Amino acid sequence: MYQRPKRQVNHNNQKGDHCSRGFYEKVVKFYADKLLAFSGLIFFSPLFILIGVIIYIDNPGPIFFSQTRVGKGGDFFVLHKFRTMRMDSPHNVPTHQLANPEKYITRIGKLLRKTSLDELPQLWDIFRGHMSIIGPRPALWNQRDLIEERERYGANDIYPGLTGLAQTNGRDELDIIKKAALDGEYTKILKMGGKKAAVQDIQCFFRTIESVIKKDGIIEGKGYPNVHEEEYDDYGYKKKFNINKNSRKRVLITGERSYIGEAFRKYINEHYPNISVDTVDMMDNSWRKTCFEGYDTVFHVAGIAHADISHISEEEKRQYYAVNTELAIETAKVAKGAGVNQFIFMSSMIIYGDSIYKKRKVIDEYTVPDPTNLYGDSKWRADKGVRKLQEDGFRVAVLRIPMVYGKGEKGNYTKLVELAKSLPVFPQVTNSRSMIYIDNLCEFVSLLVLSGEGGIYFPQNEEYSNTSKIVKMNAEIYGRHIRMTKIFNPALFWGSKLPGRIGGYINKAFGNNVYSQKLSVYDGMEYQVVDLRRSIILAMKEELVEQKPKVLILSSVASMIDQFNRANIEILLSLGYDVEIGCNFIKGNTCSDKKIAEMKRELLSSGVCCTQIDFTRGVTEIKQNMTAYWQVRSKCKKNNYAFIHCHSPIGGVIGRLIAKQTRTRVIYTAHGFHFFNGAPLKNWIIYYPFERLLSSWTDILITINIEDYKFAKKRLHAKKTVYIPGIGIDIEKYRRNLTDRVEKRNEFKLKDKDIMLLSVGELNKNKNHKVIIKALERLIKDNPEYTGSLHYFIAGKGELRNKLLTLARRLKVNLHLLGFREDIPEILNAADIFLLPSKREGLNVSLMEAMASELPCVVSDIRGNRDLIESGKGGYRVQCNSVEEWSIAIERMFLDQNSDYGRYNAEKIKKFSEQEVDRRMSIVYQECQRN
Repeated sequence: MYQRPKRQVNHNNQKGDHCSRGFYEKVVKFYADKLLAFSGLIFFSPLFILIGVIIYIDNPGPIFFSQTRVGKGGDFFVLHKFRTMRMDSPHNVPTHQLANPEKYITRIGKLLRKTSLDELPQLWDIFRGHMSIIGPRPALWNQRDLIEERERYGANDIYPGLTGLAQTNGRDELDIIKKAALDGEYTKILKMGGKKAAVQDIQCFFRTIESVIKKDGIIEGKGYPNVHEEEYDDYGYKKKFNINKNSRKRVLITGERSYIGEAFRKYINEHYPNISVDTVDMMDNSWRKTCFEGYDTVFHVAGIAHADISHISEEEKRQYYAVNTELAIETAKVAKGAGVNQFIFMSSMIIYGDSIYKKRKVIDEYTVPDPTNLYGDSKWRADKGVRKLQEDGFRVAVLRIPMVYGKGEKGNYTKLVELAKSLPVFPQVTNSRSMIYIDNLCEFVSLLVLSGEGGIYFPQNEEYSNTSKIVKMNAEIYGRHIRMTKIFNPALFWGSKLPGRIGGYINKAFGNNVYSQKLSVYDGMEYQVVDLRRSIILAMKEELVEQKPKVLILSSVASMIDQFNRANIEILLSLGYDVEIGCNFIKGNTCSDKKIAEMKRELLSSGVCCTQIDFTRGVTEIKQNMTAYWQVRSKCKKNNYAFIHCHSPIGGVIGRLIAKQTRTRVIYTAHGFHFFNGAPLKNWIIYYPFERLLSSWTDILITINIEDYKFAKKRLHAKKTVYIPGIGIDIEKYRRNLTDRVEKRNEFKLKDKDIMLLSVGELNKNKNHKVIIKALERLIKDNPEYTGSLHYFIAGKGELRNKLLTLARRLKVNLHLLGFREDIPEILNAADIFLLPSKREGLNVSLMEAMASELPCVVSDIRGNRDLIESGKGGYRVQCNSVEEWSIAIERMFLDQNSDYGRYNAEKIKKFSEQEVDRRMSIVYQECQRN
């Protein structure tokens, strides 16, 4: 994958010119491209049809050829050409890098290449706005050298072209450095704009026509001067093993809780007590503190997998290389430096490319790896990288494993099992797949550890698998009859030719991809201990036994699980449920990534399953919400949940829709019906009608404030509505402590006379912090003696951070943004007054914590807050947007010497203790259990 490097300044090419788009580039060139591309598509349409027919007659298959290329700004796009190569040629390898390209090019392909007619479909890419007529030729996503060289000249900041300066000055004859320099020269002139840029484009256009006629610069197979394929011949099948099965070994598994790592640890404990195993978590940087010394073997299983590079973000793309490549190589270096004798790396069969329907692909010792996606490429780079570290005293063993299946596996094999359990008919396809049962793999790794050897290995089952046969065998074991038929085979054949997900799924499920058995037989290593049929029975063994009832908890973000559901999870576990969490662990969380990772580890250690669901926090993000819908629906179809407990507006909508469709009982906790605050038109038109409909499908509707409870009983139609006062507060945790107060105020450099005003919450529009800043500015202006002594602290993070700081500086208010904090009890101890200016709340947790800390509170007069704060007793309620009322209430609060405000709040909050809330939630869950 391409990761943009830091630019180096070239004194002959000022980078500042590349940062803006002039009138010529932005307007003239843009609309000229659109017009020329549209005209070209119309004009050449008869030629398109003719070429397409000839291509199919010459070599049946898709007419067009698509590749992932790097476009403007480093973004990926799919480029189209007429297919000029046979169906069995490598996909993501440039022709000039093939050892013998002539054998792959079709007869019509040779003519199309010589005349450059194969490039015509790119008119469509130009019309769509991915390319320009003139510009640097788009690089393949894995041509890292070319991309990085172009970056030096800023040539990645403009649209790639159908032709360009490099194309008219040598084309394939140029090496990377010269080609990138010409692209940089073109970019420099384009950025200048005006007449010179227009003349350059016109010259390139007509010179391209001349080059095509003369066939200049077209070279098939000579390649770039510095491109070569690394040779490596340390194959395991060539070795002879003499293994002492009783020798003592110490193994460190790097990748805690991975499926293979956990299976290996359990297998060792049962079969090889002479091998001791430890594991280390690689999810954060804490693993670097682990001492690798004293271990004989490091077994590296940490990694992430994803085959569809077109539906992931740039950040996720970087993660593949950070985890699958860089982390693997770094771990190997640490192991080597610590004196470890053997490093075992889990590579993958995916480095040899995808499987293809109706085309048998046999991988032998002469097959060159040809990854076709980010996952495969990241694994291939790691595969090569760790092997380079091998030397005397440090053996590196690489396992290029095929599909792994077994007890508890959650991948593609499990999907086949689900089909066997539900479908009445299934396609009868004769294909071959290399697979390995988890026990066979664990036995192989055990023997490899005892041998201490390095090399490249291809462990697999003794016999190849067949997709139809596996499905039929699974159905028989479940006592079901499933009919095998060839009626679907024509549809599968044509479907496999389609680009995108459909073709990908068919090729993955019914493709032919096997290792030569020669590669998998090792002299002195008998690791194939379970045959195919028995492995299928064993893989189903755990599923066939009686299981605990399962509950699914849904929430938009993981921070809501941490904040609202930890106690609920404990209650469910104590009642004998298996609990699964479905939420967005990656985006939208209000707490730190470290906190989320820590929470996830704690949940997993408690036996709670954590599933990433791509929830959003916005009702208008329809595409991503639909993705989340299908993810949850898939989970519910696979698991017979006793009930679903959903939180948050989006989680509540999706969870209850699917519960209705799957006839699953559902609990919905409404953390606030915001029909009466915020944007009334939006809330009444969108949220309220949805809630009225969905509530009629809700078995138990939980409300957390009195006004919502009354509203739900009167206007909504849930089967049962209950009131539970929030999430419960640990009173003792927030009890006021004088020592903590002094220490924290010293940390914040507050003087005795200073008044610390505190808010806790996200920095967003709903939390309404700006009204406090304006109120303090007014208070200071009316009372200059408060200048310098009033300090407003906010604990929380969010998108309005810079705007709030700018506003405070302009109004000369002492604002302190603390970001996300884990020491809220201590901060509350240090504060003098708690402020909650929110426009809407359900029952605010931070307000309850402030009350438990004996703080007087000034809050907005909204539902939820009215349950907690009584004006004149625990503090004051004011209109949320009234600067004047906030100013008066804040001044009254710190002028009033009556200390009973805090004591009153501390007494009242006892009714909202976690013990009381847990008692009520336990009753709710037990009622669901009975029904």
